Amino acid sequence: MGHDLDVLAARFGRHYPRWLLALLIISTMTMVLSSTSINVALPAIMQDFAIGRPLAQWLVTGVLAAMTSGLLLSSWAQARFGPRATLLTSFGLFLVTSLVAPFVTSIWALIAIRIVQGLCAGIAQPLSMVLIFRTYPGEGRGMALGLFGLGAMMAPALGPTLAGFLVDHFGWRAVFWLPAPVCILSLVGGALLLPTLRSLTPPRLDVPGFILLNLALFGILAALAEAQRFGWLHDATLLTGAVGLLGLAAFLWRCTHHSAPLLPLRLWRNASFRHTSWVSMVLGVSLFGVTYLVPLYVQTVEGYSASDAGLLLLPTGLVLGVAVFAGGWLSDKLAARWLLVGGLGLLTLSTAGQALMGTGASFWAICAWASLGRLGIGGIMPGVSTAAVQDLPAEELAPATGTISFMRQLGGALGINLLTFFIEWRHVAEGASAAGDAQAFVQSFWLLTALFALALWPAWLLRSKR
Repeated sequence: MGHDLDVLAARFGRHYPRWLLALLIISTMTMVLSSTSINVALPAIMQDFAIGRPLAQWLVTGVLAAMTSGLLLSSWAQARFGPRATLLTSFGLFLVTSLVAPFVTSIWALIAIRIVQGLCAGIAQPLSMVLIFRTYPGEGRGMALGLFGLGAMMAPALGPTLAGFLVDHFGWRAVFWLPAPVCILSLVGGALLLPTLRSLTPPRLDVPGFILLNLALFGILAALAEAQRFGWLHDATLLTGAVGLLGLAAFLWRCTHHSAPLLPLRLWRNASFRHTSWVSMVLGVSLFGVTYLVPLYVQTVEGYSASDAGLLLLPTGLVLGVAVFAGGWLSDKLAARWLLVGGLGLLTLSTAGQALMGTGASFWAICAWASLGRLGIGGIMPGVSTAAVQDLPAEELAPATGTISFMRQLGGALGINLLTFFIEWRHVAEGASAAGDAQAFVQSFWLLTALFALALWPAWLLRSKR
């Protein structure tokens, strides 16, 4: 066939793996970048639509929740349709939604568009990893995976930097046009370079399980959001909360009774995996929650422009890039336990430092404390990847890796939702004033400090295995 992997390799020669790797890095970075680029635009969107933080946070948590679902769809879509059709469809949907988003006049329509974009990103990211494994069967695979991981990890920090400039000069709608040129490039390059690789015996998708998962995810997130807007005893809060909890119970029951569950709960019987899964959730909070909180804090309390708020995160992204490579090097010399404990320790110091600064801190002081946390993430990431599978048999490596990614995304979605809830609660408790807003953000940094400190316990319980 014209798009089999061997045919494409023969057509484009020995540089084909590099061309495909470049396409996958750029495409994935753009999708991941869009998940955080909206952060610096939230104050402008809130003002334009006359909404508060509880509703605006759906533009971030909706994406992360959909990415979480998409991760579980990815392997099925790859086997059923092949990476070529799946990725081209994802790129196409992402492009269409990026072009349509600036013209919507309803905040709920904008949230729906963001959810579609999150689903596309969640499906595309694991597929890119599969293609790298297939095109780099031996020599060069480590470097290829390192470059791909570097792009995926730096994207959340680079997104707000680019978006901040666009918001200040062209308005928040320009943020949605940011990924459009790369999506067009991805469609053209994908049509030329992406292989088919369809499975002759694709697995069946557990449709009821997937529906129950989304009812659980979005129901629980909606209940927390509605509680912020209307109170815990409002009908909307009780209804969405009931849907979420019943969906969660039914999903967990189905996972224990289905022959091929979306989430293999048997993995939690392994102590190393169980401890690492909680650390992975905290990693999601640190990656996405802090990237959400810091720009919102400096714009709301410190009076930064969108450009300055985005620029603040640029050095943290560069530090993260260096830290990821350093963490990978250390993972060959230290047990995963020490990487996790050290990384969580740095995260704890980072958020404690940001809380102790109070208001009026300098640009570089805020940047330095945030960068310290990024150094910690650089150690946690390879530690999580290693610790999750260190005591598992070979046949469990693939489901364990996918499940750990799921837990990281879930931590990001729940973390942002809970942070928003906490800020709104403390804002009202502190007098619903500008000073109350400042105190609420300071207390939210203390909340993160406590969370990161608590995560040291499961990390410490891991066996020191090399």
